[in-house]
Amino acid sequence: MDINNVTKGKIVPLGIIIIIITYLISGSSSSITPYILFTGIIIGLVKNQSVAESAVAGGLASLIGSFIVTILTLGFTYMIYGSLYLQYMLSSSLLYLAIYTLVGVIGGILGYYISKELEI
Repeated sequence: MDINNVTKGKIVPLGIIIIIITYLISGSSSSITPYILFTGIIIGLVKNQSVAESAVAGGLASLIGSFIVTILTLGFTYMIYGSLYLQYMLSSSLLYLAIYTLVGVIGGILGYYISKELEI
């Protein structure tokens, strides 16, 4: 597996944009875990050369996308509630970053196996 082959193309930036747009559309109060899983599946469908490429592409897109979403959430939290609630949210945000990345990797793997089952 070559990391240049994983990042070649437009699917990883497209996945990041999909994650950010679904976060902004769904609102900051809802969970974005299903959207990250769906985006990981789409990435796995497109990057279907190997399981490792699909998993890394899904994980990379979800890591960067969830990092941006976390920064947006913390910014909104600071503007609305102030710095005390921001400190409370900061500790759980690191856990959410790890969970969202894992969900993106699982979505990439699922997308790979769906593409092989459908023979795309």
